[in-house]
Amino acid sequence: MRILINEEGNLSLEQHEVFDQFSILDQSQTKSRKSLDAIATTAEDNHYWIDAEEVIKLSPLCGNEEWEAKFWKMLTAVEPYGYSDMERKKVKAHIEHG
Repeated sequence: MRILINEEGNLSLEQHEVFDQFSILDQSQTKSRKSLDAIATTAEDNHYWIDAEEVIKLSPLCGNEEWEAKFWKMLTAVEPYGYSDMERKKVKAHIEHG
């Protein structure tokens, strides 16, 4: 699963059925990440803390109970490794440029 920042700076969720990885792909060619900054805060080493509820809204399966349950299960599974914060409903992702 990954958040795509397209050339215009808009966000979408790709690979929404892949629950064993999560990242951000920035194809915007600019330093401005206003759309991402609206739902995330910077973390260390090219990582962002993203509002998990906002990730759900980006999904084409937003509102699908089965998909959302799998998404929350993924976040619960990675919390011991520091990649989610279930209390704050945040998920951490690294950003790639391409």
